[in-house]
Amino acid sequence: MPDSWKVALMSGPASVTAGSSVAGQRGRNGGRGQAKHLHGLLAPGWQWIGRSKVRSGSGITLDASGPARPSEGRAKWVFALVLLLSITAVAVAEYSTSRGLIPIAWLAVGPLLASLVLSPRITAVLAGWSVLLGLGLMLGPPHQLGGLASHLGDMVLLAGFAVVNAMLRTAAQRRLSQVRAVARVAQSALLREVPASVTAGRLASRYVSAEAEARVGGDLLEVVPDDDHPRWLIGDTRGKGLPAVRLASVAMTSFRDACAQPGLSLPEIARVVDRSVTRAAGDEDFVTAVFAELDPRGWLQLVICGHPPPLRLTAEGGLQALTPRSYATPLGMHPDVQLSTFTVNAGDRLVFFTDGLLEARDRAGRFFRLEDCLGTLRQPDLQAAVDGLLSRLLAHTGGKLDDDVALLLLEATSPPAWPEDDPPVVWRPQVTTAAP
Repeated sequence: MPDSWKVALMSGPASVTAGSSVAGQRGRNGGRGQAKHLHGLLAPGWQWIGRSKVRSGSGITLDASGPARPSEGRAKWVFALVLLLSITAVAVAEYSTSRGLIPIAWLAVGPLLASLVLSPRITAVLAGWSVLLGLGLMLGPPHQLGGLASHLGDMVLLAGFAVVNAMLRTAAQRRLSQVRAVARVAQSALLREVPASVTAGRLASRYVSAEAEARVGGDLLEVVPDDDHPRWLIGDTRGKGLPAVRLASVAMTSFRDACAQPGLSLPEIARVVDRSVTRAAGDEDFVTAVFAELDPRGWLQLVICGHPPPLRLTAEGGLQALTPRSYATPLGMHPDVQLSTFTVNAGDRLVFFTDGLLEARDRAGRFFRLEDCLGTLRQPDLQAAVDGLLSRLLAHTGGKLDDDVALLLLEATSPPAWPEDDPPVVWRPQVTTAAP
């Protein structure tokens, strides 16, 4: 999260009204342009990378670990066989022509290629076979000895280098697998799997870290599936690295504990989390967050602390920003918590996200536009909609993210059924609708 948020937020909630989001003030180059873009919503090559990152189960999923798949093992054996036959064919052609068409050192190309993907043992077999063929060529016609002997030493060195390279690569992969295993354990401890359904709603989520080998980052996403009033928290910590992960863990743990206490309202839960974040945060640390509570009788309660508000995708129209009556400062900066309530109809989809989604740019510097993804978000399969959205995001950015992205998609499944007593006061702000 950019440090410029700090300056925009120091003035407190009095300087942030319903018409100007804190999120809109944080643009890197031209904050007004980013704010206009945000309120405008509110304001082929790389796609396989996106698919590999997002098509794995439901909820916040963990990457599969364990041995290589059978198909991958067969592919490696086929590759090894092709290299063996190629080395042999080159040696036979060299011996039969007796013209020295190819230097003998080129026989080491096979082991060098094998060292990039195959095991040290298979690489050593190919290297040994190359050396034997080289020696066999040395025993050929006498007029070849001079040219072949000058390259035999080079071939032996290259073959030995291939074996060493395969050993080093395998050791590095083993260490990397251990790091990934630790990251998976950390992810399972910090980011619990999001349930596929809660009372009066269906859920789908994804969490993508900007770091290639990381599984968790500074974004937070937690769902407490209470039978009567399911609640969830989505947010973003300032900064990156281990301090951001630690602060995100504090916020999510505090949120879970507060939801477990009977009788606490959503604003009270937000205040409990704020106190925990304040104690754990440094002088310049804070957490932007959206607290949400779904009432099965047909309304949604929100507490927004310096975070982009969620979007509502209605069955008939486009995206609408659920703009609150006022914005509070982020957690850790003594926010003036305000509760906003919105009606929710059956079939409405609510999109909760972190700023990594809105700030993603392509090579030309253009921001990712959610209004261009209405068809994707309307897919009948909720998880497929989330996967498709992240695939389009990664395609837009060229497969590389500059910030973590947490995404939660909820679909209301029960129609409003107001009780006999009066419903809570519903805040109906001016919303900006993106045409489908």
